[in-house]
Parts: sequence; structure tokens; C-alpha cells
Amino acid sequence: MTPVPSSRPLSTLLNPRSVAVIGASEDQTKFGGRLYKTLLQHRYDGAVYPINPGRDSLFGLKTYASVDATPTAPDMVIMALPRNKVKDEIAACAARGAKAGIIITSKFSDAGPEGLALEREVVAAAAAHGMRLIGPNCLGLISPVNKLVLCSSPALNVEHLIEAPIGFISQSGALMGTLFDRSHGMGIGFSHCVSVGNQADLELTDFIEFLIEDERTQVICSYVEGIKSPQRFVELARRARAAGKPWLMVKAGATADGSRAAYSHTASLAGDFAALKAVCERENVVMLDDPLDMLSLARAMVRYPKRVVRNVAVITTSGGGGAITADQLSHAGIPLARFEPATVEGLAEHYSEGQAANPIDVGGRKHDGTDELGVVTAELALSDPNTDLGLMVLTTAPDVPGLTRQLADGADKPRAGGKPTLYVMLPGRVAVPARAILVERGLPYVDTLAEAMSVLRGWKSWSDYREPAPAARPTDNYRFERPAAGALGEAASKALVGSAGLPVNRERLVRNADEALAAAAQLGFPLVLKVVSPDIAHKSDVGGVALNIVDAADLRERLARMQARIAEAAPRARVDGYSLQAQESGELELIIGARRDAQFGAQVVVGAGGVLVELLKDIAVLPAPVDAASARRAVEGLKVAPLLAAYRGRGALDVDAVVDAIVRLGWLAHDLASASPDDDFEIEVNPLKVRLKGQGAVAVDARARIGNH
Repeated sequence: MTPVPSSRPLSTLLNPRSVAVIGASEDQTKFGGRLYKTLLQHRYDGAVYPINPGRDSLFGLKTYASVDATPTAPDMVIMALPRNKVKDEIAACAARGAKAGIIITSKFSDAGPEGLALEREVVAAAAAHGMRLIGPNCLGLISPVNKLVLCSSPALNVEHLIEAPIGFISQSGALMGTLFDRSHGMGIGFSHCVSVGNQADLELTDFIEFLIEDERTQVICSYVEGIKSPQRFVELARRARAAGKPWLMVKAGATADGSRAAYSHTASLAGDFAALKAVCERENVVMLDDPLDMLSLARAMVRYPKRVVRNVAVITTSGGGGAITADQLSHAGIPLARFEPATVEGLAEHYSEGQAANPIDVGGRKHDGTDELGVVTAELALSDPNTDLGLMVLTTAPDVPGLTRQLADGADKPRAGGKPTLYVMLPGRVAVPARAILVERGLPYVDTLAEAMSVLRGWKSWSDYREPAPAARPTDNYRFERPAAGALGEAASKALVGSAGLPVNRERLVRNADEALAAAAQLGFPLVLKVVSPDIAHKSDVGGVALNIVDAADLRERLARMQARIAEAAPRARVDGYSLQAQESGELELIIGARRDAQFGAQVVVGAGGVLVELLKDIAVLPAPVDAASARRAVEGLKVAPLLAAYRGRGALDVDAVVDAIVRLGWLAHDLASASPDDDFEIEVNPLKVRLKGQGAVAVDARARIGNH
């Protein structure tokens, strides 16, 4: 049968007017019983069809022997049947006219090839009648704005659902339930939560698109294990940005696939996770490490929509707490706000000398009897034009709830301008009443400084985002001709990057001492000697590199020593000769490289180079092609970036030349990927020697592999 395409938007599928619960029961030890009771408990106002051939009624509702017996075709069906019964049930529901179904059952594609084959049959049975599926191997959905709960998690045993404009899409059902439970206790609500499971039909990006279009969602959260539609992912990131909806994400499984590619450092350092991270940075999808921190940031962004957070004012009840917080902010790259003189003067009326600064220790007050000091302090600190957010760090104190209320009141003053606040509730039971105050007032809080730093890093990352400019193709000294497939030697690799306009050093291929001496007369000293072998990936590891060869005698001796060392360290390696090269000077060695990521296409890598590349792992990954401004920010963000600036009498280095090299290599990567979309490639320049400003940079070693070899 030819599948019937479904044009129904998810907005209708996630707001069904009727739900059939297959396997409904009053027995709370069974999935169908828990789900059925939870659905009724939260006052879903559509029609509910409990499917149970052995009962006449359940919890006062008439039951039906099968979906075929329901008064009308249900919009949604949900089931947790044994795997071998799922296909027939889905086929029956689809034939009846059900619009969508949720399959909780696991052991499909998550259990191997046999399960995958059955999963595809299930999807085909649904698609034959235009029915859409969520799952299998999922936990269902929770839609507070629609009062719809199709999930059996015990986290749903609450009196009411908290509605808030936060949408959450999760590839883990258990994690969705856990986070719902924790969030509910912190006063964090949702518009919709969906567990997508195996994504056999409807998948992550389908639901992200729904949240972008959903008027009741302002912030999008996602827990991601794998991305099925990478290009759609990128397109939706741009749509979310255009819609003004922050997209926050936690990605599990930073895979080691990239590190298994031994041909070049570029591949090992720019693995799958780094590729995704680079795309997210370009598109302003904010990645966090912890899912609860993600939801805390979402709650803060909902409470303070479109607020930019870069500089922070700290108000604390402890001098030690203030010092530690300042250290943590510094490590996180989040500046303390520098108060204007008027702010310092206002604080000085209430605080001892030296205490009227950021961080502000409430314990440093001048007069113990000052009324409502928290109100005054919060109002002054937040009204300062240099403050973007007030970070309230509460430690154990005589009246934590009272001070919390005062700080919140001060932040509410018109003079404070409605600026964001984030509370760090460090005490345990002492702060329970204070947490309740914050929940009541809808104010964001966390319990540790580590959580606060995670939230603030994410917020600052979102705030600092700059839309990338279109990448300008080089107009001079750039040509593209796809090289032959396979592993390229150093000379061919240099020719490839040289065709893109990267400067490379001069070299000659020699086979013995006599040829080396003749070539040296043309190149001039000092020289570099390198072994040429398709079997030796990293030449320095086997003694295959000799630097600073100063004259003919030195050349003859170093060549003999290299030959002996290679014969010992790599006796089976095929040696095609030796590359004799003009030795180029430089003040700093970088690595730049390019590769094709299996999901996101061409990428460029830049980082600390030379022998330190694996030791420091100081790199940045950028999707290609890359604009000059983004390339510059990537270079300036490296740990070795301070070495590019003027230092102790040495001038600044030629950052412009490095940026130009990155841009050119990015276009080479883009053109390679466009010429053969299905072919892999790796290109690496290591080192790129960077000279003083105005003197350029030069590639003195390169390697490349073109095609799937």
C-alpha cells in the first residue's frame, strides 16, 4: 500500500481532542494504570477512550474492547505493549484513522538489526494511513499548556502542572521525568516536554520546529544524544534566532570517533562533538554541560526576556563567599561590574571603608540597625549602568528569608530597571523558607556556585553572540583544482595549500647525500631535512626531522644519522627519499587544518602547533567557509593568544596573516566538500610559523588525505 503523507502540523498532534489509552487499567503497578490515572488527574478536557476488553468501566469512564469500538477515531493513541504486538496494534489504529501514536515499548532499533527492521515495519504501517509516531522507546509527553499528560513517570504525581514558556525536547525519557521532578520543586514550569526516544518517525528537529512556531514557548531546551538531520538542525537554529527564542542544549556522548582517525592531528582534535560545538557557536545554540543548569538558565531567560548579561554585581552575606564568588566569576570569564562613583558614594553611606565595592558584603555594614539594608543595596547595585545582573550569594545568616525578601524587593524598585537577579542559596535547611519565597515570586535560584557559573556562562555566551558576516572568497592567489584521491606526500600537500594562497617554504626531494648537497647549493643554509615516507605519519616520532643544518658537513652527518634512526625505529617503512627545505624562522608555531565532518560538512581547525599540538590540545573549530572576523575571534580565544601580542621588547606577531591563512584554508575545505559531497578529506598545516607583524606567516609542513581512503 502506498503511504499516505500527513500534512497535519504538530500543533494539532500535540493538542489532541481525543486520546485512546491502550491497556488502560486501575492497577497502579501497571504502566497503563499509571498513565491512565495521571491523564485523568491533570484534568485533560478532551475525550478519553480507555481500551481494555476485560472491563466495562475504569475510574468511572466507559471502556472499549479495541480502538475499532471507540465512538470516533482517536486523535492520539498511547501504548506500552510487548514488542511483538506493537506492529499489529499500530496498523489497526492507523486504519481506524488515528492521527498520532506514542510507543513506549523498547527493544526496537535500540536493540540491534532485528529490532530496527521491525521498527521500520511499524513506521510503514502507520505511514500507510498518514499516522505519525513518537518513539518507540520513549516516555511520552507532558504538555501543561494543553493539560495533557501522556507519561507514567511518578514525577507527575503532583497537584498541578506549572505552566511556563519553556519547551523541552529530550532523547531520554527517564531524564525528562527526573528533570520535570527537580524543576517542579524549584518552581520551574514548561509549555511542552517531549521524549522522542528512537525517533523512528517524528524526530528531534520536528519538535524543535514546533517550539519555534509555538506562541506559548519563549525558550527552547533540548537534551541530545544524536542528530538525524544536521542541515535541518542548522536551519532551525537560524529560525529560532530570527524568532528571538534562545535555544539551549545539553549534548551527551562526546564521541571518540574523531580520535580514532590517526592520519592527522586535525581529525583527532576536531571530532564529532567539536564539530557540533562549532556549529552551535556559529548559530548561537547555547551548549551547557548539565541539564538542570540548562533549565535554570531557561527559567532566568523567561523571567527576564531578551536581557543581555555580561557584567555582574555580587551581593553576599559573607566576605569569604564574596571572594570565592569573585574568583569563580574570573575563571568563568564573567567580569565584575565596575561601579560608577555615584554608586560607590551611595553604598559608602551604609558600608565601612573598602566595603562599598563589588562584591558587596552585607556583613560590612556601618550600622547594625540600618533598616531594609538589603533593599537599599540591591537597588543601588542594580541601578548602576555597568551592572547587567545581580548575583545574590546567600550563606548561613540570622535571617536568610528576611534578607532574601529584602534583596528581591530592592531589585523590584523602578530605579533598578528590572535587571536580572540570580540567587545562590548555599545553606541547606536554613534556606528552605527563602527558597519558598523565591519560588513564590518566580525568581531564579540555584544551590551552588558551580551551578551559578554554568548558568552565567551560558547567558553571557548568548549575550555575546554576533551574527557572522558572509565569508568573502579570496580574490587573489586562490585557485581550486581537486587533487587526486589518496594520501598526499608533503610536497603535494604543500602544493595543495599553496594553490589556496598560503605561503609555503621552498624544498627539493633528494635520495642520497650527493643529491642533498647539490640541492643545498640552490636553497642555501640553514636547512631542514625530513624523511619522505607514506608509512610514517608523524616524522619527528622516528627521528625523521633534522632542523638548523648549517653547512655541507652538517648536512651529510645529519642525513646519515637520520637514516640509521629510521632503520631502527621504523624498519618496515618505505622511504621514498628526503625533503630538503629552506629553514624558515618564526616567533610562534600554530596548526591550521581542515576536514569534512560526516554531519556538518567542511570545518577548519586552528590551534597551538608544533610539538605542543597534542599536549596542549588548544584548538578552535570553525565551520567553513569562515569570515575574517570569526577567524580572528577564534585565534584571539586560544590559550596561546597572548604570545601573539607584543611581549618584553618583542613586537606583536602577524595575526592578519594567520587570519588570512584560516580564511583561505576554509574556502579550500568548502570547495573540496562541494566538489565531492560524499568524500572525506583531511588537510593539516603544522607548523604554520608566524612572524612579526607585517612579515607574514609560512607553512613549513603539511599533509593531506583526499577521499575515503
